[in-house]
Amino acid sequence: MIRTVEEILVDYKKCTEYIIELLKKEEFDFLKDEMEKRQCILNELISYKYNKAEVKKFYRKFDINDIESKAERLMKNKALLIKKKLKNISVNKTASSAYGNIGSSAKIFSKKI
Repeated sequence: MIRTVEEILVDYKKCTEYIIELLKKEEFDFLKDEMEKRQCILNELISYKYNKAEVKKFYRKFDINDIESKAERLMKNKALLIKKKLKNISVNKTASSAYGNIGSSAKIFSKKI
């Protein structure tokens, strides 16, 4: 059964909104599945080769562009935040390792001559 452009774009919009909610809640485990689901919806839209004017009409009607840009901004912000946390973890690990190695170095001055 072939779905209409409107049905497909409504599903696409709902999926994108759910992705935004996952990003806000920082539930990254489910994000990959939703992104794949969204890609399948896009593939369905492309495969039927609908009239471009009709697709654009519903795209504008549902304000999908705004939702997509919001999702993109959130993804970029979360990616930067995660990179910053990883960098801090790396710096802390290096510092901890350096301080831990101080006590384990050879002690040549501790012996009586």
